[in-house]
Amino acid sequence: MSNKKPNHWLFQRFAGIFSKIYASQYNPLYHLGNLAVLMFIIACISGIYIFLFYDIDPAHAYNSVERLSANPFNGVIRSMHRYSSDLLVIFIVLHFVQTLLTGKFKRILSWVSGIISLMVVLIIGITGFILVWDEKGKLIGYLTAKFFTALPLFDPSIAGSFISNNLETIGGFFKVSVFGHIFFSIFLVIVLWLHVMRLAKPRVFSPRILWIYSLIALVVVCIVFPVKSDPSAQERFIPYNTTFDWYYFFGYALMKIVSVPMNWAIMLISGTGLALVPFFFKKKKKPAVIDLDKCDACNICSEDCPYGAIDMLIYKGERKAILDPDKCISCGICLASCKEFAITMPGMPEFNPLPLPDNKKLKVYSCSQFDDVKLPDGITYTKQILPCLGDLHMKDVEQSLNGQADGVLLLGCEDCYYRYGRDLAIARLNRKRPPFISKKAPINKIQLITTNHYSENRVTEFVETLNNPPDDKEKGRGMLKVLDYSKTNHFLSIIIICIFFLAMPILSNTKLSFFNKDENLLILNFKYISSPTAFMETTANKQMQMQSLKPVVKSRSSIQVKVSTAQGQVLFNQEYSPRGLRKDISIFVYKEIATLDSIVNVEVKETAFPDKVQLLKNIKLSKMDGTIISFTDGQIQQLK
Repeated sequence: MSNKKPNHWLFQRFAGIFSKIYASQYNPLYHLGNLAVLMFIIACISGIYIFLFYDIDPAHAYNSVERLSANPFNGVIRSMHRYSSDLLVIFIVLHFVQTLLTGKFKRILSWVSGIISLMVVLIIGITGFILVWDEKGKLIGYLTAKFFTALPLFDPSIAGSFISNNLETIGGFFKVSVFGHIFFSIFLVIVLWLHVMRLAKPRVFSPRILWIYSLIALVVVCIVFPVKSDPSAQERFIPYNTTFDWYYFFGYALMKIVSVPMNWAIMLISGTGLALVPFFFKKKKKPAVIDLDKCDACNICSEDCPYGAIDMLIYKGERKAILDPDKCISCGICLASCKEFAITMPGMPEFNPLPLPDNKKLKVYSCSQFDDVKLPDGITYTKQILPCLGDLHMKDVEQSLNGQADGVLLLGCEDCYYRYGRDLAIARLNRKRPPFISKKAPINKIQLITTNHYSENRVTEFVETLNNPPDDKEKGRGMLKVLDYSKTNHFLSIIIICIFFLAMPILSNTKLSFFNKDENLLILNFKYISSPTAFMETTANKQMQMQSLKPVVKSRSSIQVKVSTAQGQVLFNQEYSPRGLRKDISIFVYKEIATLDSIVNVEVKETAFPDKVQLLKNIKLSKMDGTIISFTDGQIQQLK
């Protein structure tokens, strides 16, 4: 049965570069998802500590963060919180790329929940950056508000509140951000549970040695590149030259290129497209079949299934192994778990107890993910391709060594495609997990060569050892010989992770401006309650206990907003209608006008009452900061 996935082979070939240093079982490229979980844990613990010193009031938030950073220890904790959050995004994205390259994206629930987890992480990060309330937080709050104001449910003046430093409005937004920051962090735990719920014995945590390496590297980057805030958000209106974290804000960069509605279209189309990827490549599965009459309820197949597809349930009054076809991914590992041969797989040959007619030098069992390699010339062999080495039944190996072949060669993954298959095969051959290989089977005649160790010379060396078999007393002794990377260079391992982590701040603190310093910026940001144009008709009723003292407004006048230069050139002229189904609610105006002129006039006129005009003349604009026009006590004015 051949089901080759060359991309998985190629990924392991690349990962083998790091296996030489870390050892195969500690290779970080095989634990990207686990490292993402580690970064999430660090971000949560450091975040709880930071929250003890944080002031939610936007008027004092920035100062509380600065006081925290002034303490060396607390400053390192803050840096760990920031950089672990950046690394969380990096490891999630790398995990996605690995999943795509190796073809493991076909498990729909895991794939979709993974996409949701990335979205949730981005929300957590964005709310966290806003809470610092420096110029970067102000910019992100402004861009986020601008993004959502494309929807009719949101008021466009929210963006203006960030620009104008309206702490009354921002204070409420801060409370929502704090709640969202905490809520989505808890929600992410639920999403991660969904991500691994269909896996049996999921490996959520990476090996302890990788935790140590990562913590050392994280502390190093925090000391070398301590996190610093941008200037306070309240120093000026326009955040001209803020730092930009590409790991979280990459989507906002599109707002410099295309319109906000187009950003929504890009986000929805790309997100939907990613979620549908498994459906594009979905193939009809051929699940395993269990003969319940042969099943002796030993429970081994249920324990060995990497995806929890087999449960021990009561069937016709007896305990039997029951397969869930929806969970089965046809890996075949359960076939080798059953000593009664009660499990079969469509396309997989059943166990044949009869000897093969011709003796061969080698019996080769190859994992389907292993490349179709060439064996040395002059060596006679038969080859069988299995979905996974975990499918290898010990009776097949015993039969192969019982007069059919001089030796058994196993070709398997360095990192098992089906999670535990290779480890199960090794454990069975070493008699550490049932069904065991017979004690009479000579283990020295079996060898496993993994992806990055295969060569014709190594096969030749193995064949040469078969010419001098051990004495009968040595049969069945020893351990399976596995050609794999098993030694770790701790010094180089830490150096490589440190270099990777030290490169991370490059995209975490770049400069990016969303406003042109060479232009004067005028911002119209106000609420206007126009005059009524009609009232609801009411009929007095003496029996009513309560009667409105004021007539109910039925509709209000629209307004015309015009901005012109001192020479009379019109820069902006637009009509705004009252909100609400009856057009009877106040009008909100938000508009950014960039101009090279230094003096402008602003006029607000009610279209139904031309005599009602608000006029502000000779407004001086400056390139140093934006000029904001607002309404206070019914009068148009310029904010200082």
